[in-house]
Amino acid sequence: MTTFNWNDVLQLPGSALAGDRRIPKTVLTRQALLTKTEQKILDKTRKLTHFATIQKSTTRIPPHVDESYDIQSILILHCEMAESAAYSEVARLLHKCFPNPTVILIDGSKEACISVATMRKSLAEKGAIVVEAVEFTGGFSLADKAYKPFLDSLAFSQLSQQDLLAYLNDLTWNVRLSHGIPAVGFYPQCPEQYRDSLSNLLNSFGSLETKINNIVQKRRTDKSLTLNESAYLRIELKQLEKERDVVSREIREICNDRD
Repeated sequence: MTTFNWNDVLQLPGSALAGDRRIPKTVLTRQALLTKTEQKILDKTRKLTHFATIQKSTTRIPPHVDESYDIQSILILHCEMAESAAYSEVARLLHKCFPNPTVILIDGSKEACISVATMRKSLAEKGAIVVEAVEFTGGFSLADKAYKPFLDSLAFSQLSQQDLLAYLNDLTWNVRLSHGIPAVGFYPQCPEQYRDSLSNLLNSFGSLETKINNIVQKRRTDKSLTLNESAYLRIELKQLEKERDVVSREIREICNDRD
């Protein structure tokens, strides 16, 4: 299990810290009305605690309220995993258990990850709050120097304090940028006018990575593949790897080749 002081990264004011108060699984199960299947997912965690609350009274950042959002506070949770690497599955479950936007700091056995959820008002049910989007780093080593600029970008002083939605949007974007580290070997950053282009490239890289991993897995485990099928998959794999390399170069170019 990683042992790490997350406030060395987030650098939140002391007034925002919640003392890592434990959230019992039984309480979460009851209040969130978790199904048996969801309880099995929750059992992949060893401990869940309340790390911090970002709101006007603790950080002076004002709330954001309009026809789409009612953000009065942002919860930051700390999750220690049991012997499991199902980070994304656990994070998505935890996000839906709370009506607030949530940031989940996950400690695995040898790696960490961060997940951020934005909540909005439901279009179908008056008064209901639903998950709008989740951005997730995937597992990474805290000792990996390529991730240091990313971790530095999460410091409280580096994020917008215009209001809670602006703070959340900055945090979400920085987590999204972390997806580019495996692509180019550094934390990709670009001028604001190129954000949409970079976001599309990160989407493309992620999609290609998924396809490549699926083919590699199939070739390794599917004993029923014929020689022709295996050859076809090998050709498809090479083509996808070429496409991935092109996208990686385009990410480097848009970030001014900062490696």
